[in-house]
Amino acid sequence: MDELNQNRDETLNRLAPEKKTGIQSVDRALTILEIIAASTGEISLNDICARAGLNVSTGHHLVKTLVSRNYVAPGSGRGTYSLGSQVLTLAGAVNWQSNLSGRAQPLLDHLNATTGEAVHLAVLEGVDLVTLIKREARHALRVDAGSIGKTGACHATATGKAILAWLPEDEALKVLEARGMRAFTEKTITDRDRLLQELHQVRTDGFAVDNEEFQQHVVCVGAPILDQNGSVIGSISVSTPTVRASDEHLALVRREVMAATGKLSGRAPETAKN
Repeated sequence: MDELNQNRDETLNRLAPEKKTGIQSVDRALTILEIIAASTGEISLNDICARAGLNVSTGHHLVKTLVSRNYVAPGSGRGTYSLGSQVLTLAGAVNWQSNLSGRAQPLLDHLNATTGEAVHLAVLEGVDLVTLIKREARHALRVDAGSIGKTGACHATATGKAILAWLPEDEALKVLEARGMRAFTEKTITDRDRLLQELHQVRTDGFAVDNEEFQQHVVCVGAPILDQNGSVIGSISVSTPTVRASDEHLALVRREVMAATGKLSGRAPETAKN
């Protein structure tokens, strides 16, 4: 027990006030959360303030704000606090995202086998669309499945549009402004307002389509993967050459892509009811 207390005290000491940069109130709030976490239980407001180098009045206002957002919870003793339920929600979202590739592997294999086409799993890292996993088509005639890694084609791909459609509009615009809207083919949408209209339709339908916008003679269908809070964390798409893109085949692709993303999502995408 003495060793446990010593380790706890060493951790808390490392969180003692240092020279800070950035927004002071945010930094202080995060420091409070770290101090409470390091206490491995309940900790008094006075101890929190002492460790954080805050006067009690300032510490009380910060803790009160964190309590109102459920990041901190009142303890069993008077004037004591512990971590709140919202911290568990964030932790769950992190675990959900970090395990995405592993959870997706069997579903991508099934999707590849069922459609016979190229399959992609992509995420947005900052403003970059990143392909994490791909599966080549099983046909002799196949599309170029591209490579693993970054691409500046959010606006022109089914994986990209599926992600953009479920982002808040201001975040989607940041991606478009940072990476531009290059014309990859004559069908690429390069007008921002027109793309925003399509993204609204994508969200209504629940899936996105790249109709020869990234590669000539290639049609792709993609759908979003959502976390438990309904935020988009990635997307899956299937690519097929136009010679196989019959209405029947594309309907199969849509069903299978949306089934796969539905199984990976913590919450089903909200779509318009027909």
